[in-house]
Amino acid sequence: MKAFFLIFATGLLGLSLPARAADEAEPSEASAKAAVLIPGVVTRSQFTRDIKSLEPVDAISALTNDLTRIVYFTEIHDMAGQTVMHRWEYNGKIILEVPIKVGTSRWRAYSTKTLDPAWTGEWKVSVVDAAGGTLSVNTFSYLKQPETPTSVATNPLP
Repeated sequence: MKAFFLIFATGLLGLSLPARAADEAEPSEASAKAAVLIPGVVTRSQFTRDIKSLEPVDAISALTNDLTRIVYFTEIHDMAGQTVMHRWEYNGKIILEVPIKVGTSRWRAYSTKTLDPAWTGEWKVSVVDAAGGTLSVNTFSYLKQPETPTSVATNPLP
């Protein structure tokens, strides 16, 4: 009865009893250290058909569906030791996420996507940091290849 009265009285008065030693040994979620993100920047980002010596061979904003491979290139500064994501989206849906571990203060990286020729329309790739912040966004159009007219056979002149 004495214990009940003590608990009831502390509840009414807004007092708290000291925590037990076992409770003190367990770290709380609030005291857990969160990863410190160092702000960085994407200095270059573009779509290309290929990479040679860690550099894009061209810059494209549209691709016809007779070609099915596309590359997304990024150059990232001041994010060594962090991970960023290449997030590929089509029709508002995330299709692919490629994690990229940034190795040095200047890091060039790329991801590739093989496209189905039926997936025409606008595509978007975002570079996203570990906190979910968007560092860069690029879009390209995947277009239906124009049909070539069939040639009409003619009789040669005699």
